[in-house]
Amino acid sequence: MKILKLTAENFKKLSAVEITPEGNMIVISGKNGAGKSSVLDAIEAALCGGRTLPKQPIKTGEVRAKVEVDMGAYKVTRKFFGANSTLTVETTGETKTTVRKPQAFLDEVVGNLSFDPLAFLNKQPAEQRNTLMDFLGLNLEEFTDKIATLKAQRSDVRKNKERKLHEAESLAFTPNLPPQEVSSESLLAELKTIQDHNETCQTIGTKNALAHQRVQLLREDVCNGQKAIQAWEQKIKEFRTKISEEERCIERHPDVPMNNSTVVEAKLKTLSATNGAIRRNEQKKAAMNEADLCVVNYQELGDVIKVVENQKAKKLAEAVMPVKGLTILADGLGYNGLPLEQECESKRLKICVAIAMAMNPKLTVLRIDGNGLDKDSLVTIGKMVGGTEYQIWIEKVSDDNKIGFYIEDGNLMPPAPFV
Repeated sequence: MKILKLTAENFKKLSAVEITPEGNMIVISGKNGAGKSSVLDAIEAALCGGRTLPKQPIKTGEVRAKVEVDMGAYKVTRKFFGANSTLTVETTGETKTTVRKPQAFLDEVVGNLSFDPLAFLNKQPAEQRNTLMDFLGLNLEEFTDKIATLKAQRSDVRKNKERKLHEAESLAFTPNLPPQEVSSESLLAELKTIQDHNETCQTIGTKNALAHQRVQLLREDVCNGQKAIQAWEQKIKEFRTKISEEERCIERHPDVPMNNSTVVEAKLKTLSATNGAIRRNEQKKAAMNEADLCVVNYQELGDVIKVVENQKAKKLAEAVMPVKGLTILADGLGYNGLPLEQECESKRLKICVAIAMAMNPKLTVLRIDGNGLDKDSLVTIGKMVGGTEYQIWIEKVSDDNKIGFYIEDGNLMPPAPFV
């Protein structure tokens, strides 16, 4: 489907223009500011609507404007009045009918008229890549964001591993220590038992020493009493009774040897240093274990990143490219294994026009700003569309009204007479 006739009245800089194109290349020529762009904008505004509508579609000094596009089977009419516009799409057969949802119908047919292959050619590789991906409906942001998040997580894991290794290296390791800290309470309890025992021993020893002293005194008394035996017989009996009692007491509570507390006291003195070394050993082991876990986590995140990158690559591989050999690279486009920007200009021009043709498979109409095209490039484009249904509408600055449809002051001028 292509344009058979274009009629525009009071649209932008145009007053009254009617163009019946012939052939595949339709050149709209004229001086700067004559209204060339208004012709191509009229086609786009009529068919695309929406954001393609200019802020001021009506020519200055006029109150109404109209653009009609005859596409053979359908006739499109967009009228402008004030800030409003209306759209009508009618069939052109014997029985004319009006399309109920005209813009939705056109959206299915029109494709991407705003895609200028020359503008695409002059974009940076990254911009070309984004434009093509938008056309193909490829949204890789979810993969890019996911990969960025995973890489950030993996970076955090790597930093944590390095911190833990640094922490482990900063801690000295003391060999030949028990696996766990020794409790001071057990040693203190053992020391208390020894002290209580020794205190008891001291008490008994003191008592026994006093008893021995008393026995000695009593014996001395016996010796003295023997001199007055008669007077002291009764008293000697009493003394002997007391001696027996004291001796029995000694037998009941014999001397007990004292325990040595030196070893436990030495252990208590070194306990703090020993437990500190044990704690450092545990901290070092824990830091090394966490570092090992970081290594595993880092590898696992790397595997997940590979999976996401493979999913991304698969989605790119499954995309149907508009041109055979065209591929999407990380920072641009590729063609037959090489970056597109490394191809010669004529080859890149052909590829860009082919992309534009793929973007407009139903309404075979392309728009090109041809002011930067030389004759060879025009010939190249002409050969590409020759023998096809595609129309290329080219805007080109010219002072010669012999070139294409010549616009002057918003009007279509008749061709110059042949001399």
